[in-house]
Amino acid sequence: MAYERSIKEAFDKISGEILKADDVFDDTKDAFKVRKQFHKNEIELYCCECDQKLNVSTSKYDRLHFKHGPKANPCLLKDSNLSPDESEKIYAIYRSKESDRHKELKNKIAERLSRIEGINSIAIDNKFIFDGDEKRKPDVYCKYFDKELVFEIQLSDLSLRYIINRYEFYKRKKIYLIWILDNFDVHGQSQTERDIKYLTEYQNFFRLDENSEEFRLICTYKFPFLTDNNKLLTKWIEKSVAIEKIKFSEEFYQIFFFDFGLKKVLKEKEQLKIEKKRKQEERKQEELERKQVAFELTDEILNDLRILWKRQAFNFGYVKQKIEELDDFELSFLNQSSAFKPKDGQPRIHYWFSIAKKEHFSFLEFMLECEKIEFDINERSKQNKSLLKTLFDNNLLDNKMWLTKKILSRGFIFNPEDEPLINELYYEPKQIQSTIILCQLANKINDKSLIYKLFEHSNLICTIESAKRNEIVGFGYKPNEWIAFANNAVHSYKEYWEYIEIAFRHYGIWDKLISLDKNGTFRKKLEIFYEEQPNQNYNCDRLFIELYPELI
Repeated sequence: MAYERSIKEAFDKISGEILKADDVFDDTKDAFKVRKQFHKNEIELYCCECDQKLNVSTSKYDRLHFKHGPKANPCLLKDSNLSPDESEKIYAIYRSKESDRHKELKNKIAERLSRIEGINSIAIDNKFIFDGDEKRKPDVYCKYFDKELVFEIQLSDLSLRYIINRYEFYKRKKIYLIWILDNFDVHGQSQTERDIKYLTEYQNFFRLDENSEEFRLICTYKFPFLTDNNKLLTKWIEKSVAIEKIKFSEEFYQIFFFDFGLKKVLKEKEQLKIEKKRKQEERKQEELERKQVAFELTDEILNDLRILWKRQAFNFGYVKQKIEELDDFELSFLNQSSAFKPKDGQPRIHYWFSIAKKEHFSFLEFMLECEKIEFDINERSKQNKSLLKTLFDNNLLDNKMWLTKKILSRGFIFNPEDEPLINELYYEPKQIQSTIILCQLANKINDKSLIYKLFEHSNLICTIESAKRNEIVGFGYKPNEWIAFANNAVHSYKEYWEYIEIAFRHYGIWDKLISLDKNGTFRKKLEIFYEEQPNQNYNCDRLFIELYPELI
């Protein structure tokens, strides 16, 4: 109990004096005097915190101290291990309670409360409030209608333990504790000022408004606001308020005039709304700027295309470069321009192909090759023609087969109705047959860049197709000339013979050839081939994977 000696403050009921153990018992003469008076019952010693009787006791080190009785009820000074700093602050609190200023404020608060309707049961420093074995004696107590209020006047530094102890005690009793902070500075940096500042949920702090004859409190509260650049800041505001303007929180049993937390949330929502609107306006402005740029680029490209059409030029490289440099938004803007929309109900690609002359060949070729310019190659004309039909109906255009390949490479689906168009070409019957077959096979190819290789190797493809169909197609051979057909394949396409032999064996033509080879010409061709072992060319692998996956 030696540590208790340094923290106990006693009130001498006879002399009315507050005694501090450290001050009394550190002086031998004073210590002996107090001890003697106590044991002669000349003085009564009571705890300043709980008002319970104290004893003068000794420790094993012969140090005197004040001590609660063995059956004393709980008390902050009895049960807490207070630090020397906390002890000093608590002693200052008790001392301040006897100061003239403290008495003045208590009396002013009580006197002014007495004039308010709904206020009754006012007590000044003489009412104990009990919570089990604990009790507290507030500076001022009153009832305000159905609410109980206690006022605690703070003139000196308070320890956080003392603040929390008071707050939790009264909260348990559902009594509103109102701190009267006589010399509190919201901008101050003392520990007490920081502790009190964050103890209240609402960050409202009160002191008595002594300039008013009526009971009013000066409330210092934190006010959130938005700056011109939408930054959320806070500032402290003071306002004198009557008790009727004060709000009572039944959640925290605290009073407040201004709900800082709620107002801050509302300001944050307003801030988000303003920020959202600002971003929307920025996006809108950016979109307008992007549209303007896209419009200018589109206008420039379309003007170039008009000039190239009129001049019947063939160099479209620089226009293609401009289109390649467009981003997705600019490209979309270009494709949505009126220049690519139907003209008089006619899809634009059909319109170009219907009015083009041979001098416009490069323009049509460019439009088919430029994949970034979007149009539906399979869209029908307003006369329900396919694009291939529109092409062949234009007698002013030459190189129709070359444009046909371009159309197929753009994804055109070759239908049976398009087959008669190939007959209009100045081809031999066998070439017409092979061309129709190749156009049909183009439908099966997903990688349209292979269309050109398809036509480049037309004879090789027709050889494989003949084996697959078990019918010689694309060469002009008679139906029974299989050996001549096979001998030509060994001789003319020896670098691709591996493809051909695999096809002949897979589709059952190989055995047919062996049985028909009465004169052994096919066998001799094979013997010469195997002796020479010519290098094989595999540059058609991708094409064969697309057309004949069963052979891979």
